[in-house]
Amino acid sequence: MLKKVIYILAIVLIFVIIFGERNLNNIQLSKESALHTKTVETQSKANSFSSKLTSGKPVTIVFLGDYVTSDDSLPDGNLNHVALLANWFNKNYPDQVKIINAGMNANTVSHMKKRVQSDVLKHVPDLVVISAGLNDAVGAWKIPVKEYATNYQAIVEAIVATGDTEVVIRTPNPTTSVEENVEMKSYIQASRELTEHEKVYLFDFYQVMADDIHAKNISQLELMQNKLHPNIKGQAYLAEQFKMYFTSELIQP
Repeated sequence: MLKKVIYILAIVLIFVIIFGERNLNNIQLSKESALHTKTVETQSKANSFSSKLTSGKPVTIVFLGDYVTSDDSLPDGNLNHVALLANWFNKNYPDQVKIINAGMNANTVSHMKKRVQSDVLKHVPDLVVISAGLNDAVGAWKIPVKEYATNYQAIVEAIVATGDTEVVIRTPNPTTSVEENVEMKSYIQASRELTEHEKVYLFDFYQVMADDIHAKNISQLELMQNKLHPNIKGQAYLAEQFKMYFTSELIQP
């Protein structure tokens, strides 16, 4: 009986050793796989907008949007947020950043979709900043939110499909009308959901400005030229918030 017990224990011990070695091999393979994955991610990040900018390489940024983005968004040739950001980049990264303003008055995402190749992709940008929603939600067109989301997604996918180009979705500013802000909610949410895509970031300017208004940090009426569009002060405010976003969220040292 004792010999039988010893025999069984010996067999069990052999199985423990064999399965132990197999498990050890699996653990080692997992570590190698994890290391390989990290290496691939590091190589991918080496071509990112942030890494190229901080390493001194030239980068191109395209701002795609509507009237708020366009060069003619302010009277008398005053600088809007895109031009102010261009000056800021040139000061901090001299002769390194090329900024292209592809904003156009009265544009919806349907209009932007039609010109994404000619006005955006042909410049081979490292980063594309897109802002849409005002005209779609509360402008003259009243684009259904489902159509808005579909066209916006098509724009984003066309850009990221090119390879190394990254995208920032900027939500539009709140209007001075409570009713129109309610109308915009579903469009804002659709914009936020687009950032679930790889290489797509969110600058939720709508929320930033709304929080400042509710906290009474700013007076919205002092920042608007009409119920939809920022004035000179509003554009400067947008530029400052953009700088904070770039330096805290997108540009990594």
